[in-house]
Amino acid sequence: MELFESQVAHNKEYQSHKIFPLLDSLVEFYSVVYMLGPDFLTHGVLSGLLNIDKVVCSSLSGTLDSVRVVLKEGRLNDAYALLRKYYDGIIIAIYVNVYIAENYSLDNFIVEKIQNWVKNKQKLPSSEKMLKAIRNHKPLEDLEKLFDFDGLYYRIRRLTNGNTHYNKLYYLWLNNNMVHNPRRLKELDNIYACTLHLFILHFAYMYSLNPHYMMSTDYVDALDVGAQPEEGSQYWVAPYVKEVFDKYVVTIRPDVAEYMRNHTEMEL
Repeated sequence: MELFESQVAHNKEYQSHKIFPLLDSLVEFYSVVYMLGPDFLTHGVLSGLLNIDKVVCSSLSGTLDSVRVVLKEGRLNDAYALLRKYYDGIIIAIYVNVYIAENYSLDNFIVEKIQNWVKNKQKLPSSEKMLKAIRNHKPLEDLEKLFDFDGLYYRIRRLTNGNTHYNKLYYLWLNNNMVHNPRRLKELDNIYACTLHLFILHFAYMYSLNPHYMMSTDYVDALDVGAQPEEGSQYWVAPYVKEVFDKYVVTIRPDVAEYMRNHTEMEL
């Protein structure tokens, strides 16, 4: 019946919103990291051939794909709740790397807390404690200053958390795609901004903590076929990394881009 027809299914302005190309791009990026990213083992963990960051990227790709699916149907509240999951996955990924960086050594070859988490024997700390540890990580204190954790990221957390727990009746209405909502496009703008700023946070920390993850395959490919790698090719950046760096980090957060260029030997 026409009475129950979705208000967004045939709305060209809604379906052509910039959030959808962004989600397409990020889903592809995380998928490529998982499939083609360097297979460096995560230090401090003994659990087969495991790179925790690749596992995280696979999961984040799925979460953002779910955001894309529910947004196409106009389920805005569900999208916000999934962004809360995206935020949590990012914080976990950064925290694990920070904790390993601060605790791994030849004398402490197995980082027990992370090893137990991988083995499903121990939970990680609360989000608040993990975020505090990230912000207190001395080697990246200059990067931490570039991110407004007490302002922008606090508001993103509060907004996505509020939608997850239905802290307002309005959040329930956001999932109804059969009624006219004059703020629907504005909500897409908000979701776009949240997604983009969360991605930039993850990108900056992931590659600042592990700049070798940016590496293109040229250097290793040459070694694999017994050829001499081209001079300096160990510093070449994978095309999929450079593409999102130029498209999102450089254009939206040039200060973060400048920091990353100045704190790595990789050719960003």
